[in-house]
Amino acid sequence: MEPAAMITAVLHESPPIDLPGNAHAAKQARAQARSQLTLLGWQGSIHVATDVLGRLVDNAVRHGMAERVKARLAITETQQLVIDVEDPTPQFLAFGAAVQGETGRGLWEAKRLGARVVWFLRNDAGKTVRATLAPGPVEP
Repeated sequence: MEPAAMITAVLHESPPIDLPGNAHAAKQARAQARSQLTLLGWQGSIHVATDVLGRLVDNAVRHGMAERVKARLAITETQQLVIDVEDPTPQFLAFGAAVQGETGRGLWEAKRLGARVVWFLRNDAGKTVRATLAPGPVEP
């Protein structure tokens, strides 16, 4: 298991995004996140952030066997964006291979977009896959 990403204190957090565990979840997540990222004051690319979120949600639906998926967005003291996606499966087989693009493209694409991707077990059940993005210039 990859250790959880060390993050600084959270300054702002959005309400959880509760999604169905179906093919529409990633699109719904991206749509809801656009407004939440604006309200949080994210100083990076909203396009990149919503793309990373959509890939994590799609991955949770496809491989996490979830009837529902939850996502959370937060901004830290250092202005990093933390994207957490939860699913009920308590393991992540071949995580390293997934991030390297050897078993699919979703997590590899998130990494390629600049996200640091890790996963960890939740206290209640299941796991969280976390992507952390640094703020940066926003492309037109």
